[in-house]
Amino acid sequence: MHDLEEIEERVRGNDPRPLGRRRTRFPLGGSRTSLDGFRSNAKLSGESLKSFASLFDPTYNSVYDSFDLAQTVRGVGMDEASAERQSRPSPDVILRRLHEVDEENAREKVEKLNEWILEVLFSSKELVIVIDFTVIPYYGKENPMLVSDSRLPGTNLGIKFAVLSVVEDGKTITLKTKQVNPLKSKVSVLEELLDYAEKLLDPRLALLDRGFYSVEAIRELKSRNMDFIMPANKTVPVKEICKKFKRGEASSGTDYTVSGRKGEEEVRLLLTEKETENGTETHPFITNLNIEPDKASENYSWRWRIETNIRELDKFKPFTTSRSMKLRRLYFLISMILYNLWILTRNGKEHPRAHEFKDWLKIELTALKIQEDSKTKPPPSSTPA
Repeated sequence: MHDLEEIEERVRGNDPRPLGRRRTRFPLGGSRTSLDGFRSNAKLSGESLKSFASLFDPTYNSVYDSFDLAQTVRGVGMDEASAERQSRPSPDVILRRLHEVDEENAREKVEKLNEWILEVLFSSKELVIVIDFTVIPYYGKENPMLVSDSRLPGTNLGIKFAVLSVVEDGKTITLKTKQVNPLKSKVSVLEELLDYAEKLLDPRLALLDRGFYSVEAIRELKSRNMDFIMPANKTVPVKEICKKFKRGEASSGTDYTVSGRKGEEEVRLLLTEKETENGTETHPFITNLNIEPDKASENYSWRWRIETNIRELDKFKPFTTSRSMKLRRLYFLISMILYNLWILTRNGKEHPRAHEFKDWLKIELTALKIQEDSKTKPPPSSTPA
């Protein structure tokens, strides 16, 4: 019997074997495993998937319910497909329903689900946070909310996001994203994300994107007594120190003053060397910690892992040709929650792979839809004797 047909039979009670005892078609660790075991590894509850589906709550008399839309979005987000190429529901229905999503409400739901995932994955609140910038390509007309970036494929326009993530014990999840326009102060973005992080956590270290290198950002971090590491901008003074370091005329760690329009801030400037295709390169970092340069580089390597993970969001982001900025923001939000659910199922382990998680999620959403449908159906009428 086909996987989904088998689930329908068991959920409806027509198959006596427990759902959790069936053997799935996706292996964990190279062996066939029960769905029960997979769910145990995942630590996912039905409520978390219902929360994901609730992003697409239907309007009155809608033919397709929230689970139908969640299943469709899951498919286009994980099969490198697009809503514009779907047949059932039709592209018009999918895109109309997506445009009807209340962005603020959806963001609140996703953040609440992320907070739940955070509690499941980490027993301690003393965690390392990463605040990064990422830009996704935009192929429409110029807009004040867009940024210019020549590195983007096929366009120099993009939608820029500040991304707050947690990285600890080999596990990384994204907690919050915020669109950043060219006129938005980076310090105000930093303040908002730090406020949110401190509401949930007791951050033990902040790893920041080079884009935050400024007197104002350093002052903000110091005002919170927050330990931080970030790459130093290679200004003229920093370049001079790097040259002296390479000649053996400067140490790998020194006190340094960052200057700007808003004054000055004292930090530690740490220099590390890395072998590349172009030879040995010097990497400067600034921090308020009294640590060795190699330790700073080792800690900051977790931020580079976040960069890789942000690229992995593409595995879950629906493809679209739409020029709607709202739709692209929503797709980025969807890719984030699907990625976080995947990280939750892995719980620091190698499995499930993305395609295994995709298969599992498809089955779970189908089972939940059948269960919800059965609750809404009236009980069968009794037959008079």
